[in-house]
Amino acid sequence: MKKTDKYEVPEWMGRFPFPPDKKKVCIITKEMQVPFIYGFETTEIENQVYVSTDNLSIVEWILAPGRHIGPAAQHLHGDECYYLLEGELTVCNPETGESFILKEGDAIYIPQETRHQGFNFTNKRIVVIACMAPVIWGEDTGSIIPKVESPRFLKGPEEPGYKRPQPLYSIPDVKRTIDALGNWPAPSSVLRKEKQLVILRPDNRLTLIHGRERHILFSFLVSNDYMNVAVAQIPVATTSEVEKHKGDEVIKVLEGELCVRICNAGDGTKGETAFPHLRIRNRETMLIPEGVSHQYINFSNDVVKAYIAIAPRL
Repeated sequence: MKKTDKYEVPEWMGRFPFPPDKKKVCIITKEMQVPFIYGFETTEIENQVYVSTDNLSIVEWILAPGRHIGPAAQHLHGDECYYLLEGELTVCNPETGESFILKEGDAIYIPQETRHQGFNFTNKRIVVIACMAPVIWGEDTGSIIPKVESPRFLKGPEEPGYKRPQPLYSIPDVKRTIDALGNWPAPSSVLRKEKQLVILRPDNRLTLIHGRERHILFSFLVSNDYMNVAVAQIPVATTSEVEKHKGDEVIKVLEGELCVRICNAGDGTKGETAFPHLRIRNRETMLIPEGVSHQYINFSNDVVKAYIAIAPRL
């Protein structure tokens, strides 16, 4: 661990599986993931780090039945997005009393500096993929999370005595066209100012068809200046068009097996018939650094479903 005068920063932060100046394409298997525990005693949650670069971090965490996350989190240096894989998660902002119940396939966007806390009121575990961008914690002492002195839980006659916050921002009804890309689910500057949680159900994503001639489906949970997080569906016998991004990309296969072809300059222009590729098996993860050209290929008998995060820009 690297020590500061206030707390310890994990060595993996921003450097897994490679430091910023040595990033390369890589498959991260279950055995390679970095485990760590977050939380105070009796409120700990189990975490597995998939990827942590200077642009984004992707972790999976598990919340056991009857437990909650403590302390209430607050990220001072970036946004966060939860995507629920299993269970039923209750998320609240203890500063405002705003609460949501998430079920499998739901997501929640947590703007920078917005308080949030997760609870498991059920008898089944909760599994979440969390994307944080650009960083989880900073090196400065401002990353220490202060306690919420007056959490706004329902307390009967005590509750009316609390100082009421301003009314929450009402998210506008945005047309779900490609023009909304970069401002989904609403302008990030407004949501960060309001410190408001935003729940995203499967029917409330920005769904776009990728490719002019070779089509795959992208359903964006979040698309802003910090991160782009989507669930993609790659049909059987489909090869996507070649793309590269202005940021790191992390792919986690949720269903099926996906091949990713890594394209060299000039690939496909001189009649080549053999190309390198990597196969991502179910629940494995892949890192594709910024600027690397690639294609998705589904050689399997089933539609491939994948969680994809790209930060900072597409």
